[in-house]
Amino acid sequence: MKKLKVILVLFFLIPIVGCAAIQSNKTQKQEQLLSAAGFVMVPATTQAELENLNTLTPHKVLFSVKDNKPLYWYADPTECRCVYTGDQEAYQRYEKLLTESQIADEVEDAALSNEVAADNMWGWMGGPWGWY
Repeated sequence: MKKLKVILVLFFLIPIVGCAAIQSNKTQKQEQLLSAAGFVMVPATTQAELENLNTLTPHKVLFSVKDNKPLYWYADPTECRCVYTGDQEAYQRYEKLLTESQIADEVEDAALSNEVAADNMWGWMGGPWGWY
């Protein structure tokens, strides 16, 4: 009975852990793009800053105006516990890098699909001679 409980816990826990790892990788990739584009990381160092950070929309580039100038920001309360900030030029560079990254991902996915298709060219039979 105890083994069954352990198996059930693992059955429900593994997908949650997997999803968290995927989100972490996505967050890291996004933050690398922001940094490369010229966004500045501002860590939350005080309790008040951490509390404020937790009220912001996480993991999404948002827009506001400060001193009559556009300001873009990205809050990460889970990984770096920081906010990335950038101006209009940094945001434009980020958009360009994001598009290039998405294209590279699509090219990689297509190459993998083509490789799998080539490996399975003969179908389940194992070749033109019917080997299994």
